[in-house]
Amino acid sequence: MRIGILLTVLTFTLSCANEHSRSTQRAAHSETTLQDTLDYTYHTKKEISSYFLGDSTHTDTAYYKITHPVFENTAMNDVINASIFVERENNAEEAARSFLDAYNEFVEENSTTYVNAVWYKDSETRIVLNTPLFLTLKTSIDQYTGGAHGNHLTFFAVFDLDLFKKMELTDLIVTGKLKELTKLAEKHFRRQENLSDTSNLSKDFFFEDGIFALNDNFGLTKDKLIIYYNEYEIRPYADGITTIEIPYEEVQEILNARAKRYIKSIQ
Repeated sequence: MRIGILLTVLTFTLSCANEHSRSTQRAAHSETTLQDTLDYTYHTKKEISSYFLGDSTHTDTAYYKITHPVFENTAMNDVINASIFVERENNAEEAARSFLDAYNEFVEENSTTYVNAVWYKDSETRIVLNTPLFLTLKTSIDQYTGGAHGNHLTFFAVFDLDLFKKMELTDLIVTGKLKELTKLAEKHFRRQENLSDTSNLSKDFFFEDGIFALNDNFGLTKDKLIIYYNEYEIRPYADGITTIEIPYEEVQEILNARAKRYIKSIQ
């Protein structure tokens, strides 16, 4: 049965700001006095389009949904905002409006032809680690805006809580040791892909000139440094994501003093 467009203008908005898990964890103190971990709650917002697709048995519409932490410390919210709203929106309301306006425009432009699938976007930001020294976030996005399949993206972000700054990988390693970290990560990559030390990376991967490269999408967990590659970044969509996990004991000589202080505080 062919599904048509029901141009029923129903304004229906689901919004909620639910408190799910207040942070109570505390990391071990280092040699100096440390601040407490930051308190936060998770907030969820969902909005749907006023244009519905359907027939006599089924209706559906586009939606935007986001779940993210909101800290009691408002300055921290400003710092992490760009890692939650990765398309540079200012807040959940603006992000929902931008996504649904684009869908509504698409429906209006194609209403005299055929629209057979609704769009959706699910964005979820969770706290991986919340310590007195640093914070690790993980943002996962699942969306569909037409085409053969949806897109799935994951972004990690590490923030220094003394500097109130998002840290780059180079902020955490000894100057001049980026090549050493790259070599170590490549060793892990080749091992998990069952590749020899001399196997050419040009055949099955998208590394420029077939040379392994670190990604700036990284996170710090309780016991590992994670380097993450999304779909399409280094391999075809069908082959999925790539995650490289390096235990901290293997990077002790590569991490700088600040990063070592991070790790000491959670061990």
